[in-house]
Amino acid sequence: MKTMRTLAVLAMAANLSLFGGGISALGRQISAGTGDILAFVREISAFAEEVLLRTGIRIPEYTPSPCVESAAALDNPYIGWYQIHAYTLSDAPWDPTDVLEQDYGPGLVLLQFNLCNFAEGPVSEAGLAQLEGILDAWHSRGRQLILRFLYDWDGKPHETEPESLSQILEHMSQTARVIDRHRDCVYILQGIYAGSWGEMHGSEYTNAEDMLTLMEHLDSVTDPSVFLAVRTPAQWRAVKDAWQAREGDSAGTGLQRLGLYNDGLLGSETDLGTYGQGDSDFSAGQTQKRSRQDEITFQNTLCNHVPNGGEVTIDNPYNDFPSAVQDLAAIHISYLNDRYDEAVLAKWQADSFTGDGPFRGMSGYDYIAAHLGYRYVLRSSALSAPASPEEAAVLTLALENVGFSPCYRPFDVALNMEAESGDYALPVEADTRLWLPGQEILLEIPLDLSALAPGEYSLSLSVSDPFSGFEIRLANEGALEGEGCPVGSLTVRISPQ
Repeated sequence: MKTMRTLAVLAMAANLSLFGGGISALGRQISAGTGDILAFVREISAFAEEVLLRTGIRIPEYTPSPCVESAAALDNPYIGWYQIHAYTLSDAPWDPTDVLEQDYGPGLVLLQFNLCNFAEGPVSEAGLAQLEGILDAWHSRGRQLILRFLYDWDGKPHETEPESLSQILEHMSQTARVIDRHRDCVYILQGIYAGSWGEMHGSEYTNAEDMLTLMEHLDSVTDPSVFLAVRTPAQWRAVKDAWQAREGDSAGTGLQRLGLYNDGLLGSETDLGTYGQGDSDFSAGQTQKRSRQDEITFQNTLCNHVPNGGEVTIDNPYNDFPSAVQDLAAIHISYLNDRYDEAVLAKWQADSFTGDGPFRGMSGYDYIAAHLGYRYVLRSSALSAPASPEEAAVLTLALENVGFSPCYRPFDVALNMEAESGDYALPVEADTRLWLPGQEILLEIPLDLSALAPGEYSLSLSVSDPFSGFEIRLANEGALEGEGCPVGSLTVRISPQ
């Protein structure tokens, strides 16, 4: 009896249109039926609806959101202006109040640690505890940290640095253990613990042999997730040659995290000795300084993969706003000192951007600030309907990185789908480290329509940093903090097969 009833339901469902109209027509024919007949009809209706949900073809209708670039300042991690905070490590207690009173949020700080108190021996346990406490405090404020260890703030490293190279190596090993416990917030470790102001010059330990020994040791004792940095492109090439001669192809592991920092940025034709004189030849040896243009060309390739930053200095034509923008973009600068040089920064404030787009009329200072590092803009979106019910629809998003540099840590990307039936976050496979400046970025996201309940969906794109936990805001109008960037609206209807 149950089998016969099921067959009857199937037969009637097959003969009806499976829409409310077919059921309603049957209902009108039953003008005075019994309760059993009405119950039977309701069963047919429910069954038909289930059949439709299971076997009906999903028809997508997609409306893209407007993609309007914004000139808003974006508070994203690893980029922008940084502040310097200097500490002389000692055995004395340290008060974290000044740090803990700061607002929580993303942003770079450069922490300089002077080790001169321990030049004649290892860093004491109290000194290491002080280092730990300082890193803990800054981490609690959400900051991403650039660290520099040194022995000299007066341009006299010969008076304050240890008398032996082995002592610096020991200090590296000791501090590295603390750094590694904070690798989720320590972003870059600048220098080799030697030189005037930690800038890898003016010290007896910044000769080629000692520099390579110090960098090799620093690479061996620090976590690979922390970027390292040397002061000049010539030093980078010297390290590269030495590592490849010793390790062959395996040397690439260390080089993948070795970037640059330039504290003479735009200060002269040579960036105050960072580059060679104008007649320097690109064919010069790997460890020799090359001309300004040759070194800019070198950094243009290198710094698509490793960070580059520093501070501008000395008001001169090389840091006039138009020239500065050209060079900062070419060498992929992602962070700058927010205080130095005040004369240069004031000059940028007084100038303005005259090009097209949302930044027209903005001060040169604000334009540069907005373009330090990565800056993602959603340019368009489109949905390709599937050719058959078995295939997925494809949502294509076109983005552009209009910043000076890429990001150097991988971000998480997700498509958010909000509907009355529930909210979904669909992970998107993408290596954001490859989102290079000026190149079109295409994300092709398959959507399995058969898994979607009928209804309306609001789509947005979210990008986030798994290291810091912060959201990465896109430079689009309507991209609100915590809500992602609007992509479009999707309506899913069901049609019978």
